[in-house]
Amino acid sequence: MEEEAGPSFKDKPSNGAVHLDIDMEDDDDDDDMMDALSVRDFDEPYLKNFCKRASTSFFKHYGLISHQINSYNDFINVGIQNVFDSIGEIIVEPGYDPSKKGDNPWRYASIKFGQVNLERPRFYTGEKAESGKEFLEFLPRHARLQNMTYSSRMKVKLTLQVYTQELVRSDKFKTGKEKYLDKQIQETRDLDVFVGRIPVMINSDTCWMSEDKKDDCDYDQGGYFIIKGAEKIFIAQEQLGLNRVWLASSPNYRVMYRSVHKRKRVYVKLADTPKIEDIGGGAQVITVYLLSLMDIPIWILFFALGVSSDKEVVDLIDADITDGNIVNILIASIHAADQRCELEKCDEFRQGRNSLNLIEKLLKESKFPPKESVKECIENYLFPNIIGFKRKARFLGYMVKCLLEGYTGKRKVDNKDDFRNKRLELAGELLERELRIHLRHVEKRLVKSLQRDLYPDRSVGEIWQYLDASIITNGLTRAFSTGSWSHPYKNMERTSGVVAMLRRANPLQMISDMRRTRQQVLYAGKAGDARYPHPSHWGKICFLSTPDGENCGLIKNLAGTALVSTAVRGGIFDVLVACGMEKLVDDTSTSLSGMDKVFVDGDWVGFCKNSASFVAEFRRRRRKTEVPPQVEIKRDTRHKEVRIFRDAGRILRPLIVIQNLPKIRTLKGGSYSFQDLLNNGVIELIGPEEEEDCCTAWDIKYLFLENDEHAPKKYTHCELDMSFMMGISCGIIPFANHDHAKRVLFQSQKHSQQAVGYSSTNPDIRVDTLSHQLFYPQRPLFKTVLSDCLEKGQQSGQTQKGMIARPEFFNGQCAIVAVNVHLGYNQEDSLVMNRSSLDRGMFRSEHIRSYKAEVDNTEVSKKKVKSDEAVNFGKIQSKIGRVDSLDEDGFPFIGANLQSGDIVIGKFTEAGTDHSVKLKHTERGMVQKVVLSANDEGKNFAVVSLRQVRAPCLGDKFSSMHGQKGVLGYLESQENFPFSVQGIVPDIVINPHAFPSRQTPGQMLESALGKGIALGGSQRYATPFSSLSIDAITDQLHRAGFSRWGNERLYDGRTGEMVKSLVFMGPTFYQRLVHMSEDKVKFRNTGPVHPLTRQPVADRKRFGGIKFGEMERDCLIAHGASANLHERLFTLSDCSEMHVCTKCKRMAGVIQRSVAGGHKIRGPYCRVCDSVEDVIKVSVPYGAKLLTQELFSMGISLKFDTELC
Repeated sequence: MEEEAGPSFKDKPSNGAVHLDIDMEDDDDDDDMMDALSVRDFDEPYLKNFCKRASTSFFKHYGLISHQINSYNDFINVGIQNVFDSIGEIIVEPGYDPSKKGDNPWRYASIKFGQVNLERPRFYTGEKAESGKEFLEFLPRHARLQNMTYSSRMKVKLTLQVYTQELVRSDKFKTGKEKYLDKQIQETRDLDVFVGRIPVMINSDTCWMSEDKKDDCDYDQGGYFIIKGAEKIFIAQEQLGLNRVWLASSPNYRVMYRSVHKRKRVYVKLADTPKIEDIGGGAQVITVYLLSLMDIPIWILFFALGVSSDKEVVDLIDADITDGNIVNILIASIHAADQRCELEKCDEFRQGRNSLNLIEKLLKESKFPPKESVKECIENYLFPNIIGFKRKARFLGYMVKCLLEGYTGKRKVDNKDDFRNKRLELAGELLERELRIHLRHVEKRLVKSLQRDLYPDRSVGEIWQYLDASIITNGLTRAFSTGSWSHPYKNMERTSGVVAMLRRANPLQMISDMRRTRQQVLYAGKAGDARYPHPSHWGKICFLSTPDGENCGLIKNLAGTALVSTAVRGGIFDVLVACGMEKLVDDTSTSLSGMDKVFVDGDWVGFCKNSASFVAEFRRRRRKTEVPPQVEIKRDTRHKEVRIFRDAGRILRPLIVIQNLPKIRTLKGGSYSFQDLLNNGVIELIGPEEEEDCCTAWDIKYLFLENDEHAPKKYTHCELDMSFMMGISCGIIPFANHDHAKRVLFQSQKHSQQAVGYSSTNPDIRVDTLSHQLFYPQRPLFKTVLSDCLEKGQQSGQTQKGMIARPEFFNGQCAIVAVNVHLGYNQEDSLVMNRSSLDRGMFRSEHIRSYKAEVDNTEVSKKKVKSDEAVNFGKIQSKIGRVDSLDEDGFPFIGANLQSGDIVIGKFTEAGTDHSVKLKHTERGMVQKVVLSANDEGKNFAVVSLRQVRAPCLGDKFSSMHGQKGVLGYLESQENFPFSVQGIVPDIVINPHAFPSRQTPGQMLESALGKGIALGGSQRYATPFSSLSIDAITDQLHRAGFSRWGNERLYDGRTGEMVKSLVFMGPTFYQRLVHMSEDKVKFRNTGPVHPLTRQPVADRKRFGGIKFGEMERDCLIAHGASANLHERLFTLSDCSEMHVCTKCKRMAGVIQRSVAGGHKIRGPYCRVCDSVEDVIKVSVPYGAKLLTQELFSMGISLKFDTELC
């Protein structure tokens, strides 16, 4: 696979390996040879090395985001066509307006959708451009720079027929009908019509990047969309699987057959009934909920499906008749059916078609009576995938059996938090659902507009006139932009949290965003057990990478080697029969008791006598690739069932098949791709349900460990590595198993994604609003198995450029860290750093912020704008800021040094109105680039990027890989730092109190191991769960001539004396986080105030104030600092004056009034007392004065008591 994220279904060898061509005929000889070899013939290091190489080939074959790309490709290849096929034939009836009819008969029209075609994304140049091409390739980088949507045109083949209908008499003896409708077709048209644009996922089959072109960025693996220039991703949605019989116990016992379509759902319930005379106590009866019918007695439905006697029904249910509870329920159900018949005044339902007639009567009386006949209803809506009434009766019997077993406690109720009952919805399912809604909208419009032209006095025009393509285009764009997606099962509702912006602080954040899953809950308080880790998460979902706060446990991340299945199409029925399955018979008399049922995707397809041999044979064929590797099989011995799944959305993971492990000797030359390992059955993909049948060794070493309590022969499978049960961001933390879980969660979810790294290898073709780049990123000294496999397993297209494999998931630098107290400046998680190290460039980064502006392109846009009001880019003497650095075109020159208050993009109208973009408070920088572009909606864009070089300063935040975050508290000169015998001076000094309460000894182990590696040690791995023992680390240090425990003798830099205590010192990987004090610092004397309340504004960028709230006020009251409190809340906030009349105690306004002598004076005057004598001036907050006036307008008057102070 030469492309970035290798989709799983292309079998091209990734690393130039030759595919194996082991002949299937010589299979038995192979098996004999394998029996002779066993796992014991290999040594443990050899097998561990094989696991590493197999993991590397896995990441090379699948990449990290294949689930996003595969799901989208499935949608493009199959899903779109399914959506159009599901619409069927659209019949457009005439408007039936008698005034327009005339003599001609009514005209009808029918429309059918055919083949759907998608073009590659292209750009229409209008007339032949200079290049001579009408269309140009439209690449993702163009979409980013031009703020356009990266999408492809969708065309569909349409067949339109216009016809008339009339009733014609016919010969009843020949046709069996007296009259029939005769169609007379007037015209038929076939046309390819453009119906809208579909957003294209980067690196999918439709994208230009999937070919061997130069990528936009070496870290970019695709898997996202570009909508109006913004990068959007899908978050996998966890939904309950619909294709299984579901048993629930609350509010009452029920068994549900849930389909995607509401009308096809079937519920079988246990309902309470009043006492029946023959049976003591109120027995429960079984009823069915079907279509819009409530509570049909089960017995009536059985007889409607063609069962001939009560005995046959009981045989079909096949429940334990020795149990008195079950017998009571069955007898009560028969009574209920008889009573319902009497109530509906029907004949005995057991005879002939009476039961069908009864259901037909009930359907007609229901709330939404169906158009179809009762037989068609049962065929289409009751278990639509099972063909044949008798087979449907068998399946109904199976559902009743599940219900009775659940009621008597022999079958467990299904758990909605178990991953075997869940499916992940990805791009394929989500886009299909959204497209279907917009297509229905298109259909409504189409019918409405075509109906007008069916009147005889009008002619039918071209099809594209009636089909509004902008509905689909704009609908999908709006859904992506706003993030509100169609709800999975509520028709008219939208849901949020499906689409997210792709964050690009560093490559690790980008990848973990695309591997995120989300569980929708109605509201956060009701989540219950959904937040807890479930045993079925093992190896599929990382149990540590989850955000803290309200989404804890609801948003999760895929584990290291987790894959998401795509739907397997094509029949596996022949294989099942060859493995020993018998087809389900279409009668109700054959007894199947004692047989094992076989289900495919929840539908009963057959039965087998010996399920053990059937399952073993099926697995053998799957390991020989006769069955696709993503098909999953589970043998349930307790309920005598075999369940096979091949649907999309299951989480699979690779495990080594121990039985076939000796086959690795036969692999040619020792070089093999992951596909070879799958083809030979050495590794297989195991799903969540099949995993229950496997006995999995956690590591290779357990295959060799034999003692009284442990027998290695019981194992059927083995993990590739212990750390693969954690996610990408957890699996690269060294010694994560030695740290407190909370600290690992901090590092994986917060710090690793906020670390300043190198986000893109091609920043020139991007205009991100904000990006950080570390000047000298380093790789850590240690390795973990996951990071090692990811580096070596990168797509061959990049490593062949002569570069070494990139450790892009580590973002930081190796610093020499001493654990010591330094003058008290590093208490409470502060760090003391070496000023000379920072001067040499440690943790120095570049901060780039982009400013965007747009104007209407008057040549292209159709809007008529007055020439005075048209906004254009250009330089104008501005009142709002300085324009010294702007050229005549309104943009600054490259390298211009802009400060806060400068104009960064000049915009104005002909009339002289200024619309320029100004640098806000605390924003500054050098102009890095100026980009001009235009989009397809008639807008011209300008982007100016400003660059700042930032060396760490006091208050910047740093973190180690173990959740030990701290801010820089003091910069100390190198000559004052303590130094060791070799003259090594630490870069960072952290406080020893950071360790005991946080419980992160992993950081000490990392430091000790790093020190050993720096001195030339060979032990390099710090993988969680399979890391080195502490003895191995200490021995490595000891051999290099250092203290075993990493302590060193230091000398004080100030006095030159030896420090009495030994100090722990060694290289540790530290990350610089994006929280920098320059972005947070806030200061103000007086500044802008809010025009209404005259209190300081809030925003830091607008030079606002700092909020002094209720609780801060309480603190000052507790301190008794009344003068300070008065200053904060009054003098520095909104001090003002108003007038109060001491006589009537009301507020006096300042008005203009006439006085004797004819002239007017302006001043305070009490309108209530009609006097000016008793008015005094008081100081109040302006907010109080405003409240008084607002209450006065509502007819409420406040009185003020005044005192002289």
